[in-house]
Amino acid sequence: MIDEKILIAVFAGAIVIGAMVLYFSATGQPNKLENTQLNFEQFTSNENPDDICAVPAGTDPEQWKEHLGHHPDKYAQCLK
Repeated sequence: MIDEKILIAVFAGAIVIGAMVLYFSATGQPNKLENTQLNFEQFTSNENPDDICAVPAGTDPEQWKEHLGHHPDKYAQCLK
């Protein structure tokens, strides 16, 4: 009787863990910034032509820094 309860608890736990793994693997990482042509155009359209290192208005500084890091050839002076 006790063995059956333990077996059912282990089985139910495995189902719950499996469901959680499936759910989190399907949802992915929604907040991850992807480096796409659209993002590049969005960032560069707001770029200050007098100071390309300056964070454009309305842009998150961390996202801007990440963007600069993706283009070290263009923004080498900003990455020092």
